Amino acid sequence: DAQLASILSVAWGDDIRYMTGQDASISPQADLWANGTDMGHELNRMMDVRASALERFGVQAIQSDMPMATIEEALVPLYMHHRYQVEATASAIGGVEYTYAVRGDGLQPFRRVSADMQRGALDALMRTLVPAELTLPESVLNVIPPRPPGFGRHRELFPRYTGSAFDAVTPAVVAAGHTVAMVLEPTRAARLVQQHTFDPSLPSLEEVLEGLFEASMGASANTEYQAEVKRAVEGVVLARVMWLARNASMPQVRAISSASLRRSHSELLSRGQSEAHAQMLAGDIQRFLDRPGEVVTDRVAPSAPPGSPIGEPALDWLGQMEPWCSWLGDGWDGF
Repeated sequence: DAQLASILSVAWGDDIRYMTGQDASISPQADLWANGTDMGHELNRMMDVRASALERFGVQAIQSDMPMATIEEALVPLYMHHRYQVEATASAIGGVEYTYAVRGDGLQPFRRVSADMQRGALDALMRTLVPAELTLPESVLNVIPPRPPGFGRHRELFPRYTGSAFDAVTPAVVAAGHTVAMVLEPTRAARLVQQHTFDPSLPSLEEVLEGLFEASMGASANTEYQAEVKRAVEGVVLARVMWLARNASMPQVRAISSASLRRSHSELLSRGQSEAHAQMLAGDIQRFLDRPGEVVTDRVAPSAPPGSPIGEPALDWLGQMEPWCSWLGDGWDGF
């Protein structure tokens, strides 16, 4: 027993901890498929890598004589490169650092993630909603035709509103929906309410909701494509907040979410009658507030193509790539 206690003491001193996969959503120290100890910083790094890779992405992603439409198979995991780091970063928001402590071991059983780390994580997550981060280069959009016979659609591709033509907006809907779903997970929202009750220096649910609305409705759009993506992200955020306001188990989460919808409703109406999108969203909010039990709640963003567990046949497309790819090399082949 003494030797075991000594081994454990050394391990704790080296910050070596044992935690199960079920703890990955609440503790930033137990995340699946994630890198780094500062989750927000690592997410920003991955977004930088992703942006550079997308700029260099091209037809070299597939073998010669393969249909050009199959570029989408290679594009999906690159575009969603940050998806697991998003999950890891979200775990810091309303997160707790804890141990499986036992009486007499001297370990600190529980503490909340620091305010600086939580806000750093929130800022990094809001970056993933910026329209400029979610648009695709025209050099990519212009080389993906409809799929030919024998290469039908499957679950490893992005959903689309555009029929057989590649949809330039739904990848943004999927990526933004993933971020927003992680941030507004109901138990995380409940922890935000409670952590701010005990320590007002920590982020509240109101602060997180305000950050989401600012990142979506207050985002800049420099092109018409970015403006279309911005509108899509606004819809994603509002749909998820309505979902939370209806489905969260904690009454205070539902109350705060509903209050944020009322504020957003007023802001959308202030845009004027000329903006059809704003009027549609304002109408959706009003219908929800009038009849929350009757409003269709399946408007949340579609799920991303499967990506976990890593290494399963879902990644068979890797075997179809050229020996080198346009987004690899020059130091980028390790991401």
